[in-house]
Amino acid sequence: IHAGVAQLVERLPSKQNVASSNLVSRSNFFKYLQLKWDKYLNQFENFAVIDIGSNSVTLSIFRSSSKSKKTLNNIHSKKIYFGLQNYVNSSKDEKFHAIIKLMDIVMGMKKISKEYNARLKIIATSAMREVSKELDLKNIFLELTRTEIKILSSKQEGYYSFSGAIEKIKPKKGILLFDLGGGSLETGIFDNKKIKDIESIILGSLQLKIKFFSKDKYTSLEIENCRKYIKGKLEKFYKYDSYNKIIGIGGTVRNLGKIKIPNEKKQSSKNNLEITKLGLEKIIKMISKYDKHKLSNMKGLNPNRSDTILPGLLVVSEIMTKSKAKKLQISSNGLREGYMLRSNIDIPYF
Repeated sequence: IHAGVAQLVERLPSKQNVASSNLVSRSNFFKYLQLKWDKYLNQFENFAVIDIGSNSVTLSIFRSSSKSKKTLNNIHSKKIYFGLQNYVNSSKDEKFHAIIKLMDIVMGMKKISKEYNARLKIIATSAMREVSKELDLKNIFLELTRTEIKILSSKQEGYYSFSGAIEKIKPKKGILLFDLGGGSLETGIFDNKKIKDIESIILGSLQLKIKFFSKDKYTSLEIENCRKYIKGKLEKFYKYDSYNKIIGIGGTVRNLGKIKIPNEKKQSSKNNLEITKLGLEKIIKMISKYDKHKLSNMKGLNPNRSDTILPGLLVVSEIMTKSKAKKLQISSNGLREGYMLRSNIDIPYF
């Protein structure tokens, strides 16, 4: 018996061999995990969009399936408030210097997109459309950033913004959509699974701030003059039917969803993604009483939007009045998401 046990002991691997075997086994296991992880990541692709708006410049990095861009996950965002709209009526030299400053922001964002190994696209909207009338922005961008810029037409801007919103909200029946930016307003209809009747007008939150609101405190005269101006602008092109609910897109609208409505205990649990006309008017009344310097401390309000929130909300109010809408649905998706989803699809009337 003792001899048999001795033979078995001799056949057992030494402690050193067991340790070595475990290390090899563990090493192989981690290699296996790494291969599995690499295979998983290879199913996806990263895409980056730099959106040069009238008020801000935003970088969004999305991860999606390499086979289809139908599902987008935002994995990184960066926003810098630049205010290009402030230079739209400046001299050609001032515009050029503003664009050079803008390049620093774009190059910084391009560097981030490289860190994510993302395919980059640069798009621009209203303010850049205006500045491009004097400056050859496409060649300037290509020369300084080595990346092409796509300056969207007003109809393209509306189409991509509405596409992004529809993908998120998925309305079941005909509905009015609007995208309010710093320099322009786009409106359109989604009906029978199609976006149609896209209109654009130079009417933006930053543009209105520059035109009407210069004092430290809002005055009733400023607000009244701004409302009259908005009403006059909308009357010239607004031709839509009545809607119980409409969909709003853009930074002003998204920020609206984060501001608590005065004397209202119950608000939507989904970051207040729906607001009534009455709730909107309460917020407008509350904001109009604030000193502009103190407004940046308001709970829920992005301090960078403290100058433009009121003029922007006055536009939203007039749209709801025109469309007889009782509710506004706020979309967290918009231009950047829509551009990634639809930019490779031919749009006949563009």
